[in-house]
Parts: sequence; C-alpha cells; structure tokens
Amino acid sequence: MEKHYLVKEVKTPIFILTSSFILGFFLSFYKFPFLILIFFILGYFVFIFLFYKNRYFLSLWLGFLLIFYLIGYFHFKNLKNSYLNQHKAEKIELLATIEKVEPYYYGYLNTAFSASLGKFIFKTDKKYFFPGQRCLITFQNKEYQEYFNPFSFEKETSLLVKGIEAELKFLKEKGFVCEENKNFNLERIRYKLFNFSEKLSGTAKGLIQALVLGVEYNFPEEYKEKLKDQGLYHQLAISGFNLAVLFGIFYKIFYHLLKFTPLIKIGYPLQNISYLLALPSAFLILLLSGFCPPAFRAFIFLSLFIISKLFFRNTSSLILLFLTASLILIFQPYLIGNLSFQLSFVATLGLIIGDRIFKTYFKELISTSNTILKSINYFFYLFLLSFIVSLFVFPFIIYINGTFPLATPINNLIATFFWSFIFIPFSIFIALLSFLNENIALNLANILAKVFDYYIKIPFFEWTYKFKVPINLVILFTIFSLLIFIALSHFIKNYKKYLLWCLISLIFYLSIYYFYEKTFYILIFDVGRASANLIKNKDSFILIDTGPNYLKDFNWTKVYLLPVLDKLGVEVIDLAIISHPDLDHSGGLETLKENFYMKKVISGNFDPENWKKTNILILPDPIKNPEALKIKDAEIFLFPGKMPYEDLNRESLVVYIEYKGLTILFPGDIDKIRFYRMKEKGEIFPVEILVSPHHGSKYSIDENIINWLNPKVVLTSGRGSNFPHQEYLKVLERFNKPQFSTERVGAIFIFPKDDYYLICFEREKKKNFLFSALFPFVPLYFEDEFCRKFEYHKNL
Repeated sequence: MEKHYLVKEVKTPIFILTSSFILGFFLSFYKFPFLILIFFILGYFVFIFLFYKNRYFLSLWLGFLLIFYLIGYFHFKNLKNSYLNQHKAEKIELLATIEKVEPYYYGYLNTAFSASLGKFIFKTDKKYFFPGQRCLITFQNKEYQEYFNPFSFEKETSLLVKGIEAELKFLKEKGFVCEENKNFNLERIRYKLFNFSEKLSGTAKGLIQALVLGVEYNFPEEYKEKLKDQGLYHQLAISGFNLAVLFGIFYKIFYHLLKFTPLIKIGYPLQNISYLLALPSAFLILLLSGFCPPAFRAFIFLSLFIISKLFFRNTSSLILLFLTASLILIFQPYLIGNLSFQLSFVATLGLIIGDRIFKTYFKELISTSNTILKSINYFFYLFLLSFIVSLFVFPFIIYINGTFPLATPINNLIATFFWSFIFIPFSIFIALLSFLNENIALNLANILAKVFDYYIKIPFFEWTYKFKVPINLVILFTIFSLLIFIALSHFIKNYKKYLLWCLISLIFYLSIYYFYEKTFYILIFDVGRASANLIKNKDSFILIDTGPNYLKDFNWTKVYLLPVLDKLGVEVIDLAIISHPDLDHSGGLETLKENFYMKKVISGNFDPENWKKTNILILPDPIKNPEALKIKDAEIFLFPGKMPYEDLNRESLVVYIEYKGLTILFPGDIDKIRFYRMKEKGEIFPVEILVSPHHGSKYSIDENIINWLNPKVVLTSGRGSNFPHQEYLKVLERFNKPQFSTERVGAIFIFPKDDYYLICFEREKKKNFLFSALFPFVPLYFEDEFCRKFEYHKNL
C-alpha cells in the first residue's frame, strides 16, 4: 500500500491550481484579513527556510492562494446592485422574462430576468405568471425589512450567492401585460409538476415538492424538526445523493440489459455505454430541482467522471471534485458563499476521504471470504463514510442550526435504505407518472405519504449537542484544532501525536470556555417593532421579553429568534421577564419555553384574560410590588404597574439593571403618565442607557423625563416611520442624546468596562472579520475601533 495514498494528488498542478483557487475565493468572500493571511504565509516561508529545503509544492500552492485571494477580494469588494442604487424607492417598469414560479409559504416566488437588471425575484399571492412569459410589470425597489441579529445572513448577499441580483415588490394594482412564448421551455415541465403537487395535501404534497422539485416550504414542520434532530435533514434536500440514486438505478438497468445485446461483442466496455445511457436520468434530477447548486455540482462532477472513463483515464475523484467546483465558480463566483454549494462540496470531499481512509487502513482488517464478516465489513464501511462526512460538515451544520446531531452516522445506516429505494425513486416515478395518468399518480402519492407517516415514527436516535459558547468560537476552535493536527503530523509520526493533539485541543477549548463564561454583555435583538433582550451574566442568562409572534401559521420565534439563542450557546434561561402580555413582547414565550429550560418566568400583575392571546400554558409569576433581585454581580429592580388598569402598555413591568456602575432602563411600553407616576413614587433613577419606551412612541417621553433619567445614550428596538417617532427624536436632539435604532444598526451589544462601556452594532460587526470571528472576545478584550465608547456619569 502506497504510504501517502490519502494525499497523493497534492503535488499535481491541477490540484494546486483548483484548491488554491477555491480557498482563495472563499477567504476573500468572507473578508479574511489580508494582513493576517500575509503574516501566516511569510511565517511559513521563514519556517521553511530555517528547517526545510524541499517544500516547493506547498510554497507554490500558497503563492497561488494569495493571487486568487486578491482576485476574489477585488471581485467581491462591492456587492451592491448599481442599477437599483439609481432607483432607490422608485417605481420601476421592467420588461422581464418569467423563468420560474414556485410555491412559497402562502403565495408564490417568481424568478424573472430583465436585460437592464439581471435575474431577480418577486412574490405574489396568486399565480399571475407562468414560466416562459414575457411581461411588462411595474415593481417597487424593495427596501429589505431584514433582521440584523448575530449569525443572520445579509439579504443582499444571500440573494447574490443564489445568482439573484435583487428582490422587488410586485405592484399588482398597476397592472401588467404578458405575451406567451410558444418556444419549448424546460421549466414548464417543472411548473406542471408544481400544479400536480398542489392537488395533494399534507405529507404527500410536502414530500413530492421536496424530493422532486427542491421546495421544502410545504413539508410538515414537525417532520422537519424530527429530521433535523436525527441528523437526516439532508435526505430531504435535493443534492448529489438524489442524483446518484437515480443514476445508479438506471446504470444497473442498462448494464444488465446491454449484456443481452450485440454490443457485448464489440469489445468496448459496457460500463462506459451504461454511463452514457444513464446520464440523462441525472440531468432529469438537475432539471426538476431547478438547477439548484448541489445538484448542479453533482451533475458536472458526474459528467467529468464519465468523460474520463470514456477516454480511459483513471482520473482521481478528488481531482474531479476540485475541478468541478473550480469550473462552476469561474462562471458563478458568488456561489462560493452559497451554503448549499459549500455543504455539497464538503460532504462529497468527506465521502472521498472516508473511502480512502477505509481502503488504506481498514479494508484488509476483516476477512471478506465469510458472508457474515463481509456484511459486517460493508456496514462498517458505510458507518465510517457517514462519520467522516459528519466531521467534514460539522462547522457548516453548527453554523446553520446552532446544534449538532450526534447520531447521524448511526441513523444514516438505517434511513438510507428507505430514502434510496423507496422515497426518492418512488417520488420521481410518481412525478413522471403524473404526465401520463394523473389520478393514479395522485393515489400513489397519498400511499407514499402514508408510508412516510409510518417511517417517521421509527425511533431513530435524536441526540443533539449544543455548545455552551457561541458557534463562531466553536468554528474557531475546530479550525485551530485541525491546524494543530496538521502541524503535529509533520513532526511526530507515531501515536503520540494524537495524544498531544487531544491535550492541546482540550486546553484551547477550556480556555475559550473559561474566558467566555466570565463575560458580561447585553444584547438588544433586532426584532422589528417589538422587544427581545438577552443579558449574559457570567454563566447565567436573563431574557427580557421574547419578541413577536403574530401569525398562527408562521412561528416567527422559531425562524428568527430561537436559532440565534442556540448559536449563542444558551441552554438554560435563569430568569425571563415579560413586560406585559402584548404579542410584540410576549409572543415567543411558549416557543422558547418548549426549547429552553426556564427556571423562572415573571411579569406584572395582569389579568389572566390578557394572556390568552399568547397561548402560553403556565402564566408568569405576577410581581405585585416593587422587588429587587440579585443574580451574580447584576442587580435587577422591578416596578410593576397598578391594578386594575385602563391601559395595558402603561402598566408594563419596568426593569432596571445595574452591573458594576452600568445602569440600564427597560421600560416596556410605558408612556409619560406612567413616568410621572413613577417619579412621584421615587421609582425614577438616572441611568447610563435608556431603552426607548414603547419603541420610541411620541407619547412616551418629554423634556422632564429626559432630565430625570439623564441617559448617556438611547437605544430603540423599533421599525417604521413612527418608531422612533420624529417628535421623540426631536426631544433627544434638544438634549444632545445620541439615539441608535435596531432598524438602522441591527442588533445592539453593550459591553461594560471599568471606567466606560461600549455600544456595538451588528451591521458594523458584519463588516469586520475579526469582530465576527472572535465575538465577544472582540471587543471585550481587544477593542480597537469596533464600537462607540461612553464614559460613566460617575467619571465626569
């Protein structure tokens, strides 16, 4: 066995070019600091000069990496769409070709192309368009109402990495004119399948749309959650796996049939002919998926593989993978930031490496002459592949979900049979059958759905792990651990390197955990015109309000707030304080209680009738009189409103937080009348930071209130033209009080220091790699100029 079998391609020119190209573009897209990259490269060359003389190939690779990084840096420098910048908030009339029409929650998502703008999307409540039409449509340049919270994706960037230039608002009241293009359009096949699937309901509808058409919006939500916990959610998404299943089935069929034809006598390998004949089946998956990035990568990879076989070239699968990704990125460079593309690439890389590890170290360990041992060997091979792939995709899964399913390798062994031989092939068969006999296809789809309903009840392992530190630090630890392992492998060739690697990695992780546990910060989430605030007080968490949840059929908290808390390492909420029962402050309470252990939930003394709209099962403990709590070094002062009350907002539970000189007021939705009443009772104190009452309503403050509170800075969780209101802002301007709104700056962070405190913003954080990668150590331990600095009143 060749000693360096696992890495034999690293010295080939094509691997050096393609791998450095992919990594260089990846680093530049995510704005990895140029100076740090230069530091590492120069440090490596100094090390080589002192200790080694024969690292030519790695030196060449680093040189190309730097070149491609610089190319990517200038290419990705400006992600803005220049056309839309010229038409801000204007009505735009576009002559556009409709490319796709897909279901999207309670409406439809339309993809269109215009020569002046490029590819764009817009939403409609009904099917006004179908693929192939050329239409004159009036749009509004949409100002994105996105939520800028930690680990959230910027809307403009998330569109660009999907090849979409912009999202526009469809103005149906302006009317539109369309003409039908009678030329053949592949997307119309997919559109007809969408029409067929919409005649189904429940699991049947979700299953066909997800496994055939790549649209998961209508898949039952409770099933999605189970698949995520089982680590099997990837089975639901169209990827190279779906393509490989159908391609493999047709390959086997054609290979078997060709043995009975005259072609067996020509001497040309039947495998190659079978590859060619089965390739259209792979293209069918690509077509039905709407040319989604994972399926597109898999199809190009498969095509290159077949070409190499046709020309009798035994090209390495590793080379084919990197060549495939490079060819795609040359024409679609923004795909380097597409998470689906990244996951597909890394998972395939894990499969290749896993296969090599097995063949190098384990293939000969178990005798394959015995049938039972052969079966054990095969199952071990599948388990090893699944385990290696899980390791490779770990940073991406933890970044997407905030938790990591531990049982994926085991569950995959059982579940892959069902997906490979039942759900994926039968879903595709039913979709194709719908063109011939729709009634039979509908009945079969419902039968398949019943099978899936039974399948989902199989007691798979649902072990998930959540780290107690933010996921950016987990990913940092993973990268550091990998680099340490590579470095140790250069110097130590025996088993001792593994022990030393484990020791160094453990020390590094414990150091991260130790310093993070000591941190104190306050996070005001961007939740629109609503309220949700998190206080990290060493190893405890305090939540003030839970954000909105207005719609019965759409769980806002689960989509926007819950993932952020998971990714911040929150497991237990020591205290949840609900200012009052309005849904913009308490709507997410029940969802969060289902996902976190809340030791104590409190609120003001409100009538139980007011809590009915929140659908919570157990009411918060009422605070009837002013109280003071102490959690670690933080003191919490609570001032409830009066009973009975005329105005629910006015009687919000008011919260003061004091931590080592930093004082913050969370007043809920109270107004001026309540402030004056609190002043009479001696419940008003000067504060460093005021969180805007009632999201900056014009009725919430006046000059006297600002004088009493005398805040250094005012922070607003609001959105829209009236929150904060212009009259509210004028009062603050007269007193020269700086005000920052989550609508403008995204989530707001507060870091107290000994003599001053820092106010940081998510929009600014996203622009800086170090701030994002090392949060909250940056800016807590390394300030630089990332945040605004304010001195305490006591220091003036």
